[in-house]
Amino acid sequence: MLLVRRVLLAALIVAFPSGSLLAVPMRFLAWDQAVGARKLAVQSGSQQVALKDLHPHKRTDPVAVTTGETPPLLVATDKTSPDGKPVTVEIKMAADIQSPLVLLIPDPKHPTGIRPFVIEDNVANFKWGTMRLLNATGKVLVMRFEKTVVPLPASWTPVDVALGGEGRNVGVEAIAKDDPKSMLYSAVWEHDMSLRKLVIIVPDTDGPPGAVDFKVIPENRRAVEAAAASKP
Repeated sequence: MLLVRRVLLAALIVAFPSGSLLAVPMRFLAWDQAVGARKLAVQSGSQQVALKDLHPHKRTDPVAVTTGETPPLLVATDKTSPDGKPVTVEIKMAADIQSPLVLLIPDPKHPTGIRPFVIEDNVANFKWGTMRLLNATGKVLVMRFEKTVVPLPASWTPVDVALGGEGRNVGVEAIAKDDPKSMLYSAVWEHDMSLRKLVIIVPDTDGPPGAVDFKVIPENRRAVEAAAASKP
C-alpha cells in the first residue's frame, strides 16, 4: 500500500508541476505617439511576439501570453544592451488577472525607455457603461459626475464609476482635494451604456498651473461583438 501511495504521489507531481502555466489574452496601449512608433515585442517562455498596431487611443489585438513563476517580458527590439542583446523589462501583474491591459509608459531611466503598468481589462470586472479612472497627476483629486462625487487617490489605483440609466450628457468637474475652491476641469461628457471608457487623468502641460487633461480610450460593445462574430 505504501508503494502504491508513493507511485500516485509521483504521478501527481509530474501531472501538476509547481510552475504550471496559464495562458491569458494580453493587450497593449501606447501612452503616446512616440511609444506607438517603437518596435516592441512580448516574450513568454521561449515565444516572442511582435506588437502590432500600437496606438495611444486604441488597444491592440490580444496576444496569448503564458504566466507562471517567470513573468512575461516586454522586449525593446529597437534597442540593445552593451552585449548586443535586446533590452527587456518584466511585465508584473496579479496572479489572478484574467485580461491584462498593459499601458506602455515612457520611462527614460530604464534601458528599454518603457515602464509597463498593468490593469485588469476583463469585461466581467470592467463592465459596459462604466468609466475606469486612473489618476496620473501625482496629486489627490475629486471628480463629480452629475451628483456622484468620486475621490481619486494619487497612487494610480483604478476607480470605477458606473452612472447607469439611459444615455445622456453628463456634467463633469474635477478639483484638487487640497484646493477645493479652484476648478481644474469642467466639461460635458456623453454617457452611453454600450461604451466602457478608460480615462487617464494627466497634467495639462498647455494649461494654467495645476490644470488637468484627460486621455479617454473608449471601447464600443457593438464593435467588439461584431468583430468577434466575424472571426472563425
